[in-house]
Amino acid sequence: MKQRVMGIISSLLLGVLGLTVLALPLRAQKDFNMDEKKLIESFKRANPLYLDGAKQFIKGNLDKAEKKFLEALAIMPEHADAAYMMAQVHLKRKDLPQALASIIAAEKSFTANSQFHTFTYQEYMDRLRQQKEQLVVRRTQVEEVLSNMPVSRADPNFERSRLERESQTLTQNIQTIDSRLNSPIPPTFEVPADYFYIHGNVFFQLRRPLEAADQYKEAIRLDPTHGNAYNNLALVLFSLGNSQEALDCLVKAEGAGVKVNPDFKKAVEAKVTQQ
Repeated sequence: MKQRVMGIISSLLLGVLGLTVLALPLRAQKDFNMDEKKLIESFKRANPLYLDGAKQFIKGNLDKAEKKFLEALAIMPEHADAAYMMAQVHLKRKDLPQALASIIAAEKSFTANSQFHTFTYQEYMDRLRQQKEQLVVRRTQVEEVLSNMPVSRADPNFERSRLERESQTLTQNIQTIDSRLNSPIPPTFEVPADYFYIHGNVFFQLRRPLEAADQYKEAIRLDPTHGNAYNNLALVLFSLGNSQEALDCLVKAEGAGVKVNPDFKKAVEAKVTQQ
């Protein structure tokens, strides 16, 4: 779970609202309406609090984590990841009604902002192309100067060496931008698989297995390598009498690197054999 929490933090740090390209900051676009500009400003103020809370959560400091998440949500109620983490805080405390309310709020916030995220991502890609053009122009200038410099071992000012290093750096930066430009632009930003996984965990503890199964299946649809979702879905399916499906899920969970409970796996295998 800690690795998945860190994955959420990393993805948010690189997310469309906080993306940076080389040393250039993300700026609000002229086309943004007032609400969108306010959303960006709220995000800039709320996100450091969210990140502090996420660090405290990983350390097991639930009270400190909750304080930071609530501060972030007070500034930006639409901060989906802060609501997502609050759901986990409530889940650890066994406050299931609050956990359910928080994960539903997280999913709604993420969905409500999806159009804005998509537009921001497109603006980010356009900005990448502009930066690439500038870097290509600069590299051409550097290479032209290098081609006109006399080839000599004596270079007291190290000018050729400096220009060669600059050319190499420019080439590396251009390649970095190319790799980002090759990433497909998603038509929409779907709710992350981990949201559905936590939603499933809440339903599971509320003893609502059918709803839990639906959430785990959605997590798996979004992330076919989500081993924990496979593992927990196996528990639900076994409780519903679907032993073969439960065993299939356990195999997939192990394939994704999850260490399944050996006693549970033996019980599932025994039930499958009996059938």
